[in-house]
Amino acid sequence: MDQETLDRFRSTLNSHRNTLMEWLEEDTPDKQIRLNGKSDEEVIQILGELKEALHQIEWGEFGACVECEGEVETERLELDFTTSVCLAHYTEAQIRALESDLELASKVQRELMPCCAPTLSGIEVAMYSEPARIVGGDYHDFFPLDDGAQGVVIADVMGKGLPAGILMSNLQASLRIIGPQLKHPADIVCKLNELFKRNLKLIKFISLFLAIIDPEKKLFHYCNAGHHPPLLFNVHSKEMNWLHPTGPAIGLGANSDFESRSITLQPGDFILMYTDGLVEAQNASREEFGDNRLASSLLKHHHITCDSLLKMVRNDAFTFAGQFQDDVTLLAIKVH
Repeated sequence: MDQETLDRFRSTLNSHRNTLMEWLEEDTPDKQIRLNGKSDEEVIQILGELKEALHQIEWGEFGACVECEGEVETERLELDFTTSVCLAHYTEAQIRALESDLELASKVQRELMPCCAPTLSGIEVAMYSEPARIVGGDYHDFFPLDDGAQGVVIADVMGKGLPAGILMSNLQASLRIIGPQLKHPADIVCKLNELFKRNLKLIKFISLFLAIIDPEKKLFHYCNAGHHPPLLFNVHSKEMNWLHPTGPAIGLGANSDFESRSITLQPGDFILMYTDGLVEAQNASREEFGDNRLASSLLKHHHITCDSLLKMVRNDAFTFAGQFQDDVTLLAIKVH
């Protein structure tokens, strides 16, 4: 395991340990509720596991497979830092069970994703998603609000495969409950961050861009939690504006600050949301597709429909790179 990955594990495990130690010292009525009903004894046990894992990092033993001299897969450690056996030492029956679980997880994930974009008055919406593996870590969704506004979200779970897919499913379930209850994007993102900081063995974070669209007033309220900045194209001035983060990624801090911002959309304006699999796609020379090529692609194709534009942007990136190394998800919004 490289030093950068070890340092990331060390930092995250220390953060988890400090949070749990503070929790143990509390004396509040909602103490158990905030850690999903965990008792003091369970938290003390997890603290012991955290201490052992940190010792293993210092001694160069973290992530070592107990059955061989190999390493446990990083993605599985990110899901559960106590994992101690690599996939190479799973039995044939365990491998078959895992393959079956992956096929089922892939089917469930496809069913969870929206089958079509919402229909809004005067606003066109389109989507495209392509996982890099059987199960992906990208997420996009829509949720209606009582006042006629429409919630839109695009997110990317750190990593790929089953661990990322499991966390993505948890995010979707949480958002569909929380989203319609709150009116401001920053409030929704803050609540999501509170929920995901309770995962005790999880060492992942989620970048997320969440927007609420008011079709009548053509208002676009958004919060960017550490996600790649969507691109806003003004058809009249031909200017490109990046909607930069207004807060950190979800899961990085218990007391993170998130900010909502608003844009009044004009006829012809276009917003393109995407995950990092698009701009980080590399060609044979390991050169990335990047922000500049993305902006050029949007400028070249902005006059066509949202659905067609997403296909053209995707094709431009694929032609440049030859393949996608990561999940790729795109969402487009255009004002008629």
